[in-house]
Amino acid sequence: MYISIKTRLILLLIVFTLLPFILLKIIAYPRIQADLQEVLIRDLDGMGHKQAELVTNWMQERILNTRVIANNPLMAESVKITKEDEDYHDIVQYLEVVKNEYGYKGLLVSNDKGIVTIATSEEGVGNDVSQMDYFKEAVQGKTYVSSVVPSEIPLMNEYGEKELGLPNMLVSSPLKDREGNIIGIVALRIDVLKLSELMLSLSLGKTEETYLINKDGYMITESRFAGHLKEMGLVKKRCALELKLINQETGKLTEGAQQCISGNNGFDAQGYKDYSGVTVLGVWRWLPEFHWGVITEIDRDEGYGPAYNLNYIVSSVLLILAFPFVMVAYLVGKKLSVPILKLTEVTRKMASGDLAQRVDIRREDELGELASSFNVMAKSLVEKTKEIVISEKRYREIFNSIKEGVYQSEPGAEGVFTFINKTGAEILGYSDPQEIIGTRVKNIYVDAEDRNRLCGKLEKDGVWREFVSLCKRKSGESFYAERTSSMLRDEKGNPAAIYGVFRDISERKKAEMEIVESEKRYRLLFDSLKEGVYQSGPEVDGVFTWINQAGAEILGYKSPEEVVGLKVKDVYVNPDDQKKVVEKLSKEGVWKGFASFCKRKNGERFHMERTSSVVADEKGNPIRIDGIFRDITERKKLEQELQESERHHRQLLNSLKEGIYQCEPVEDGVFTWINQAGAEILGYASSEQAIGTKVKDIYANPDERREIIEKLTREGILKSFTSLCKRQNGEYFFMERTSNLVVNEEGKLVRIDGIFRDISERKRLEEELLKSEIQHKQLLNSLKEGIYVCEPAEDGVFTWINQAGAEILGYNSPEEVIGIRVKDVYVNPNDRKELIRRLKEEGVWRDFVSYCKKKNGERFISETTCNLEYDESDKPIRIGGIFRDITER
Repeated sequence: MYISIKTRLILLLIVFTLLPFILLKIIAYPRIQADLQEVLIRDLDGMGHKQAELVTNWMQERILNTRVIANNPLMAESVKITKEDEDYHDIVQYLEVVKNEYGYKGLLVSNDKGIVTIATSEEGVGNDVSQMDYFKEAVQGKTYVSSVVPSEIPLMNEYGEKELGLPNMLVSSPLKDREGNIIGIVALRIDVLKLSELMLSLSLGKTEETYLINKDGYMITESRFAGHLKEMGLVKKRCALELKLINQETGKLTEGAQQCISGNNGFDAQGYKDYSGVTVLGVWRWLPEFHWGVITEIDRDEGYGPAYNLNYIVSSVLLILAFPFVMVAYLVGKKLSVPILKLTEVTRKMASGDLAQRVDIRREDELGELASSFNVMAKSLVEKTKEIVISEKRYREIFNSIKEGVYQSEPGAEGVFTFINKTGAEILGYSDPQEIIGTRVKNIYVDAEDRNRLCGKLEKDGVWREFVSLCKRKSGESFYAERTSSMLRDEKGNPAAIYGVFRDISERKKAEMEIVESEKRYRLLFDSLKEGVYQSGPEVDGVFTWINQAGAEILGYKSPEEVVGLKVKDVYVNPDDQKKVVEKLSKEGVWKGFASFCKRKNGERFHMERTSSVVADEKGNPIRIDGIFRDITERKKLEQELQESERHHRQLLNSLKEGIYQCEPVEDGVFTWINQAGAEILGYASSEQAIGTKVKDIYANPDERREIIEKLTREGILKSFTSLCKRQNGEYFFMERTSNLVVNEEGKLVRIDGIFRDISERKRLEEELLKSEIQHKQLLNSLKEGIYVCEPAEDGVFTWINQAGAEILGYNSPEEVIGIRVKDVYVNPNDRKELIRRLKEEGVWRDFVSYCKKKNGERFISETTCNLEYDESDKPIRIGGIFRDITER
């Protein structure tokens, strides 16, 4: 398809101008969008994980409070106390203080019969609670935590009104006397609103919310959007125990709720409909100890908003820039192409024969120089053309005087005659050479394939002498032509023309054909073969009775005549091989594809592959052996090299300490190969013992094999995954493995390749390290001084603090402190700046005294000793320290 240079220039300018923006749209944007989505899901997952830890810690504190109260000796006395006892009011006051201090709805104590003996104002003294689950479980010696349930007594709600059925939960623990006997129970009624406040303490965006659900799919904490839900009519009073997480389109639980109450931890990055009908992104975690689920959701439009905005910006910029770039490209391309188009037009006219054409382009650049050079070339071409015409006329007169035909044609099977002398035209049945010029050369052949063979030979060798073919004259009469032709090539080596000389040899050919016709049929058949074909006597000492040329050459002889009469067994390195062949043929009649070690006439040895059959007469007596053979020395050499290479690689693989294996790509697949180290890891003495055993039998859980096959089918490769496996003797061990699924060109599963190692010792060390870390954290949390770790910057935040440190700063737990800027605890924030400066100079500052403030604003005097820690590249990584409240001192 013809495309002008003007169009090409314009298109190229447009393409290369817009290409960066198009690549940005096609390549960069999807990657940025995927990264933004990954960061959002990671943040949501972090939020959900943090909220799950907060809920778990908060509930553990409630359980601990219950146990502490139950272990108070004063509580054991309250089982039998009455209002007349002088300690009664002190115990009630103690319970009221605990209730108010920790925000409980109520506390009660009952005896082992379930009768309430003492309680806060909300609980009725004398009530029988023996049928309540919290009594039944606690009286059995267990600490019991109920789910969030409607209260069975009126409680003060968030509006300051008494309400029956207010969502609450109870934690109970047994009361024991000094001998350890259970004499009653203590029960705390927990305000669920506190749990809701905890869930609402963290936020990731305008539409993000985190809430708890129970195993029935009901929300048990308040939603951030409770007011909106009331307007929608989804709730009347509150979300807890009233709002069930139903997808309004399907009538079933939302995707997040279904997955969560099924006990799964995970996320949905594609989006699903929430209880209000909005498409959200969700992360969920199941808390099995409480039968609760933590779900964190954010509207998909908000979560993926940056990605959508980026798409809009990129598309807008591309559309805005496209039009001016196209216009500039068009104008520049047009200006550059005008001189070239003029030059092309003049060249086209000269090609048609008008050599008087000249180019009128006046420019001070390469195009102007090209136009001048072109005009000089055109003038020179006119002069050379005149010389060629004179020379051609002289040579034509010479060729026309020759008695053989002389011709010239285009190269290729479809080439035409471009010149032929008068004799040549007459041989072909024409009276004038001009009649044949322009006709296809292949039309003079009876078999047009002769033209193809001639062209192929000339392409390869450049010349073909005395080539004989059956041709036909203009009248259709056939004749034999003998021809010598050569290929003329240009400076680049490309075929330019075929020229040659030919004569009519019909009479001579007729005589030759009568002589050799009979012999030719057979000799052409056997001599065209590359394999040796032979006949020999059927005896052990039998001789060659006939052999073709190729067979003689394979055996090192110049002609078959030299081989005929030679004993067949003399071509074997081991002459006994002939005896084996004769015996085999006597029994079976034919022996296909057998190999022998043979020798040529000069003693050179080679490998021969042969197929032989015995020919018998009518009585079944062998009369001769027919066969075909070939030299397979090179093939044998390659096979030996391949075997040596395979042996070398297997030795290399067997020298590795890691196990390397191949197996079938199905669930019940077996090992098809394994190195020695792999066999020993699995408890086998050799790799041969392991080959053929089912792969799934090495797993402690055989179903894990099916899961691995499914993942490999989806992903193609699994890296560094860990499994609990067992050796041949039943001993369990941990295995770390990387596996790769191999498929063929058609996408069909071929095998699984992999490498594995025994990491049992590493697993043991990891568990010991984790245990040691837990012990150290427990030790640090038991200290009375505050211990902390923070970032080494002036605005650095707390990254870890022990329980005592959190309490000194006025917080209930370390989790409340982590993430707070350290300088915010100083009354004078410049103290933090001075501390950083001092640590950078000296590395440590002991007994540093400063005025600080607690969470509630209360001021106190702190004495701190801290040091600055560096990494291997001498870069500050954190500040660690210990501090105490010395206000009293």
